[in-house]
Amino acid sequence: MADADRSALERRKAPVPQDLPGRLLASRFGSLITRPWFDRLVLQVGLAAYIPLSRAWAAAAEADGDLDRFIADVPLARVPKGMERGLVRSLRRVAELRADHDAMNREWEHTFFGTPAAGPERLVLIERARRRASDSFMKGRLAFLPLRLRGALPSVRFELPRPSEVEARHGARLANIPGAYLPPDPLPTIRESRRIHGLHAIEYWLRYPSGDPAVGESAWAHVFEPIGLKDPPSLIDAHGLAVEIESLDGVEDGVGDLVRMGVRVVRIEAPWHNRRRPPGWYGGEPFLAKPPMSALDLFSAEVREMAMLVAWCRGNSRGRVAVGGTSLGALATQLVASHCGNWPAAYRPDAVFLGTTTEDVGGLSFDSSIAKLVGVPGVLRAAGWTQAQFDRWRPLTDPIDTPPLDPRDIIMVLGTADDVTPFPRGAALAKRWQIPHESLFLRPMGHFSAALDLIRDPAPLRRLAERLRRG
Repeated sequence: MADADRSALERRKAPVPQDLPGRLLASRFGSLITRPWFDRLVLQVGLAAYIPLSRAWAAAAEADGDLDRFIADVPLARVPKGMERGLVRSLRRVAELRADHDAMNREWEHTFFGTPAAGPERLVLIERARRRASDSFMKGRLAFLPLRLRGALPSVRFELPRPSEVEARHGARLANIPGAYLPPDPLPTIRESRRIHGLHAIEYWLRYPSGDPAVGESAWAHVFEPIGLKDPPSLIDAHGLAVEIESLDGVEDGVGDLVRMGVRVVRIEAPWHNRRRPPGWYGGEPFLAKPPMSALDLFSAEVREMAMLVAWCRGNSRGRVAVGGTSLGALATQLVASHCGNWPAAYRPDAVFLGTTTEDVGGLSFDSSIAKLVGVPGVLRAAGWTQAQFDRWRPLTDPIDTPPLDPRDIIMVLGTADDVTPFPRGAALAKRWQIPHESLFLRPMGHFSAALDLIRDPAPLRRLAERLRRG
């Protein structure tokens, strides 16, 4: 990309976001939102309501209107007196939304991946219809608000593994750390959907084999490609726990900023989210429900999937390639960075973006404020699990080795008030990896506000784009 083209691209004023949260963040009130008070509100009010509502919604989605099945699957000890009739209506409504959602997904997949080829207007109409059906289904959670207000809903359907089960699945990987995250070589087939041509980006989807069959057979990613740029640099972008933008309508993230900076964004769908959500679970719930097996399974899959997408990017563009993510996505990303020195060159990233992370991944089930909110530490201890047993698996969960990258190419954003991925251990990782000050962004914020602030102030994204354009 020529220097003149880059300058024009960077001078172009970013449009005001169309979604309400985006408009607020872009306004003069944005700096008042991205402060630690917001994190306390999200955790103690937002997630404290959303997660139990999600548990009811996930059970309702499989109950097909059957009240007894719903009660068993939530599980509920009892239905509060006087709520049975309204609950049956809610179950029927969720069943209808689920049917509409599934039918629309089937039509979408046929239109974007099947034959015969659909025209551009048809593609846009079907994608809009899919978004609306998915958004309506997701909002079906609100039907269970009366149950939540009565305090009747659990947050997680726990299915803790036994230590012997974890050993049977991941013991061989623990004994061979250099090969623990090796990506498949040669690269498996990655199918590309038909393309939508928008004002700022060409959008299409990728479908490819999962990095580990333990989380399902297929993986997905959504690509946003700058228009008119030859050989753009790329970012493989991994989202956080229970973040399901692909399933919502009218919700934006920082993808648009990066595309306007000339970066192709490949937004991966993490295991157990969006199209990969297993029946009977809400997005990301298995990660909370099955530690430590769940973290080992998710990282085993997602780290390899990110490596596969790096190789895919190299196969169709000469631009540099980064991997990145926030929260849970950052935890997977730093394992890519830590292990990629053992991989073939085509799978190794050139740069890394880490938003709200920690080097103490093995301790999060006991120390993270989200884990405490949903009761993970108490359930683990009651089942006989200890921190010492979790520590055994740190070589597979924690970013131990220093990445074979220029430290300037590791961009990190930390919230100094973060207690979800606690700040002190994120700062320790930055120090250990010798990240220079120009690539390290410390914000006086918590976990959620620091991530949101990337929309209000995309300086860390600009730094990433600068490093990607280098060379």
